[in-house]
Amino acid sequence: MKKDIEKVVKNYNGLCVGLAFIRKENPDMIFTMGEDKSVSNHNISENTIFRTASISKMFVALAVLKLQEEGKLSLENPIKDIIPEVKFENPWEKTHPVRIVHLLEHTTGWDEMHLVEMVHNEARPIALKTALAFHPHSRKSRWAPGSRMSYCNSGYAVMAYIVEKISGMPYEKYVAEAILKPLSMEHTTFFNDSLYKQWSAKTYNWAMKSVNYKNELYRPAGALNASPKDMATLLKLLLNRGKVDSLMLFKKESINRMELPQSTPAAKAGLALGYGLGNFTSIHNGLTYHGHDGAIDGGLSQLAYLPEHGIGHVILLNANNAQAMQQIIALIRDYEVESLSISEQHPPTYTGQIAINEGYYLAINPRNQKLFYQDALFAGIAKIAIHDNTVERSWLIPGAITTYHPISPTQFTHSSTRKIGLVKAVDFNEGEVLYSEDSVLKPISTFRVFGQLALLGLWVFMIITTFSIFFILVILYAINKEKYKASMRISLLPIISSLLIILTFALPFWRIDNIDLLFSKPTFLSIVLMSCSILFVVGTVVSGFIIYKSRKLRLYKMIYYPICLLTFLHILASVYLLSFGFIPLITWA
Repeated sequence: MKKDIEKVVKNYNGLCVGLAFIRKENPDMIFTMGEDKSVSNHNISENTIFRTASISKMFVALAVLKLQEEGKLSLENPIKDIIPEVKFENPWEKTHPVRIVHLLEHTTGWDEMHLVEMVHNEARPIALKTALAFHPHSRKSRWAPGSRMSYCNSGYAVMAYIVEKISGMPYEKYVAEAILKPLSMEHTTFFNDSLYKQWSAKTYNWAMKSVNYKNELYRPAGALNASPKDMATLLKLLLNRGKVDSLMLFKKESINRMELPQSTPAAKAGLALGYGLGNFTSIHNGLTYHGHDGAIDGGLSQLAYLPEHGIGHVILLNANNAQAMQQIIALIRDYEVESLSISEQHPPTYTGQIAINEGYYLAINPRNQKLFYQDALFAGIAKIAIHDNTVERSWLIPGAITTYHPISPTQFTHSSTRKIGLVKAVDFNEGEVLYSEDSVLKPISTFRVFGQLALLGLWVFMIITTFSIFFILVILYAINKEKYKASMRISLLPIISSLLIILTFALPFWRIDNIDLLFSKPTFLSIVLMSCSILFVVGTVVSGFIIYKSRKLRLYKMIYYPICLLTFLHILASVYLLSFGFIPLITWA
């Protein structure tokens, strides 16, 4: 396995990897690969510091559990009672207040960080309270807190601020005193400080292009920098249920609590897979891993372990290279699974009724609300089918099929792990829905699914067709302006509207250096993008008016009818995108 990983590393110039394998009652295995000329002696070691990104959230959860063990807070505490100065919106606050557990299990209902929060990169680290006051607009509950899981980085920043309020010291200092020092984690820091500069590996992006250090606005959610050796210590803490060597730092119950979601109706209905407290599940060859991944421009990471088998691993990369990461993860997990003796599991026997219906379902827990229009159209649609007393879930877009076996009318075990991975429960806002480890699925009609896809296909087809017609019309107009004047009049604005919507969708994907920064504030590029989205709607409305006024003129049917159909489809698209808040597309809001 080590040789296979070395082959992967050699495929990417500059790539460095830190690895740790931990098995209870066995010596630690920590080794590194790659060469980094920015590090002394041109080599990396078990103490080389990598950017771990979202693994940072595990320390927020551990800090909260430590304070709960000390009786200083409870997971059920409403956050409004502790930090009234931090702004957030929750229309259900009187009946469903945002609680600490909601922050940690990503069940606040808040939108993911907005772009302006993601790209914030002050040269000097700012206080957490200042960071939370910077752009509070994303912290608005879209559904009753505790009802659905949707990943949200800002929730962990708010939670870390609560740790500051309760402990009376900056979050990073509290973590250092309560966790890092007792565990002798001496090569871990949240800052681009002297320790990081002395021990860090050079960082690269997905294309293995060197990138500078990014100061995260919400450090507790993603700014942790740590060595393979220190991450191995964290892994041992989790595998040994709160204990490292002779030190019992956490109660066994606290570590167990990290690994299970409990705040949603799905958890109360028995769902055993999903996001707990800074800790989520993933499945590989029939085994349920716990842990956390991380991604940042300059690093990828994974900490994953099998608590039942006492085995786990840490992977740290100095580049945001997903291809290399996936190759290494597959090699390591295959190795771990192969080394274990796993008895064959047979599907549970259940012959009763199944209380779910076949058909199409829409995932109603989007991470990014601005992109929900894509989910509602195709990306978030799942198909549920029942065959031979098993439930099959697949996405509308062809792909893998996940199979579940019933153990009750509303509970279904994942075919691979035999843990409950699908339940039927009641959502506060939508009524009866299906919950899986990552989605809340609401039934929708087959007519809606294929009707809107047909309209999308027709819209794209008509845009392409009318471009061809317009090209011919321009030639004819140049030959005889008077004859084709009316046709040109009704055609010009719909064609311009088509160009505007194409630009609206295409501009964010242009290969421009620092494009995220350009879109995070009012710049020429971001204003052009916003203007394109608004002018598409305006142009569409005006087009409809012009076509209506021109209906009695002498017009060529081969031009008139396609332009009428295109304008009608533009109107439908405008209504759809406006209803989801995609238009106006103000990227700095």
